[in-house]
Amino acid sequence: MNNLKSKHIGNQSANPLEMEHTALFDLLVNQNDNGIFYLENDILIYANDAFTKLLSTTNAFIQGESILNFLSKENRLRLEEWLNNSMADAENELRCDLLLELGEEDVAYFSIQLKVKSRTPEKLVIIGSSHDVTKSVLKCKEAQDSKAMFDALYSNIVDGIMIYDYNKEKITGCNDVALEIFEHDTRADLLKRNRFQFVPETSEIFPEGNLHEQTGDHGIRVRNGEAFKTAGIFVKANGDHIIVHATVVPTFRAYGEAFIIFQDITKGMMAKKAQRISEKRYREIFSNSHEGIIYMDANTFLPIMCNEQNLKFFGVKSFEEFSNLNPNDYFVDDTIGGLVPIEFYASKMKEAVKMGRSESGYRIKKQSGEIIRIAVVMICDRSEEKDPKVIAFVRDVTNLHEARVAINEKNEELEKYITANLQLENFAYFASHDLQTPLRSIVSFTQLLNRSLKGKISKTEQEYMDFIIGSSKNMRNLVNDLLSYSRVNTTGTNLGVVNLESLLNQLCLELTTIVKEKNALIDLQNISCDVVADPTKLRQVFQNLITNAIKFSSKGKAPQIKISCQENEKDWLFSVADNGIGVHPDFQERIFLLFKRLHSNSEYEGTGIGLAMVKKIVEQHEGKIWLESAKGKGSTFYFTIKKNCLVA
Repeated sequence: MNNLKSKHIGNQSANPLEMEHTALFDLLVNQNDNGIFYLENDILIYANDAFTKLLSTTNAFIQGESILNFLSKENRLRLEEWLNNSMADAENELRCDLLLELGEEDVAYFSIQLKVKSRTPEKLVIIGSSHDVTKSVLKCKEAQDSKAMFDALYSNIVDGIMIYDYNKEKITGCNDVALEIFEHDTRADLLKRNRFQFVPETSEIFPEGNLHEQTGDHGIRVRNGEAFKTAGIFVKANGDHIIVHATVVPTFRAYGEAFIIFQDITKGMMAKKAQRISEKRYREIFSNSHEGIIYMDANTFLPIMCNEQNLKFFGVKSFEEFSNLNPNDYFVDDTIGGLVPIEFYASKMKEAVKMGRSESGYRIKKQSGEIIRIAVVMICDRSEEKDPKVIAFVRDVTNLHEARVAINEKNEELEKYITANLQLENFAYFASHDLQTPLRSIVSFTQLLNRSLKGKISKTEQEYMDFIIGSSKNMRNLVNDLLSYSRVNTTGTNLGVVNLESLLNQLCLELTTIVKEKNALIDLQNISCDVVADPTKLRQVFQNLITNAIKFSSKGKAPQIKISCQENEKDWLFSVADNGIGVHPDFQERIFLLFKRLHSNSEYEGTGIGLAMVKKIVEQHEGKIWLESAKGKGSTFYFTIKKNCLVA
């Protein structure tokens, strides 16, 4: 561009305006608000006051200077290109916004229009006009910078952002975080929703009002230009509700439009709610517990707090009074485990810290003088690792201790009784077994003596002889029954699968003689089943119940006996019913006791052992036996045998 530059001629240079224009035109040019200047090629020949004012200089200073010296590099290249093209008659006019550099720091923006007035091979005469657009450009750049900052913030902020128009009731924009929170796949999906769709009408979390009405009030505040914060409920794409904390800020871009900047605080709110509930629950437990609770410093062994129940245990009225107590003040025993009270107390605290838990029990004396026994469980609280605490749970076990002592005494008595009973049963077994031989001898020799003396003794002597023989037979029956009863306890229960129908048919066959003698009828119902039991002992049960039913039949009435079985979920239920004399309700429980007979020997034979033996066998099979009867109307014996009985 150097070839285009004209020589700077200073005051000797002819002024084109002086040659071509009148003073009036000169006045008009200088009074123009726009800057007007002349260029020869790139050299400033003349400029009006408005142009020199734009450059904050004078006409004398800029005359002869290249306009390129006032331009930025980018604009300088652009102007040089235009001048070169104009020399080639390619362009006549240039309209552009050029950046003029007025100094190292000052920068101004001008809108410039250049027009070629005349052209020679060596020189261009150019008329230019301009006006200052610095303020407008800077505002535009500021707006562009703000928009860039907003776009960066809008896209990268961790909060969800929606742009909502409260006049049109629609979402007009959102960022990616909002899509993620609402779990929408595309922005278009979220933009289809309005306030009445992403805000529920009611919620249990905010039960005080209608949420649609409340968010409608938000629109009024936005129209008034108010920015505010609020909490609310949003509905996600899948219908789930979330709790949000939102900041609503008018955009001022459109009336009624606002940025809704929100965070999903559901987890935090639920956690706080759970914590409040937990704290409330623990406060209630602490205050209302039947146990005394003490919270203590594990380093100083001093109490920090305690509940009301603990104060009652120690007989004091306030925590201050309790905290001033020393273990020596309330321990009854001088030593526990070889340690004095304060040493024992400290050892249990240390054990709780080391092992996490310690247990102890001792007697304390209340301030009223009453002595009670307490059980103390200490648990270490390590929520603050460097400053552990100990929670002590105190329980008054005075009554429990006394009951335990009483139970131990009863257990000792029971053990003695069981031992004596076992010894008695063993004695009964061996005695009844050993009595068999002498009893047989007595009966046999008495019968031989009776036959040899027949007709040789008096009537009275014969009656004595008959009494001896009868008593000996009764004694033999009693010994036999006693032996059978003792064998129930001394012999094991050998379980096996028993076909009930087969067992009862065989038993009825063995009882044929007595059945025919009494003209009895035995009816077997629903007995086609297999049960797990000891076959020998189950046979003894049915034999005793059947013979009793025949024995205690009503006079002049043939015995009728019905035997049935019913399967239940956990056991088998058996019944043996008769039409005999029945049992008065007052005696129905007594008949299962050993040697308890309701009738004299002369009326009904028996030893009073049979039903006691039946009860023992049923209990060995984890069952129970009972009687339903009315005097003169027959009896029904019920008993059960547990399925899968585990008795060995």
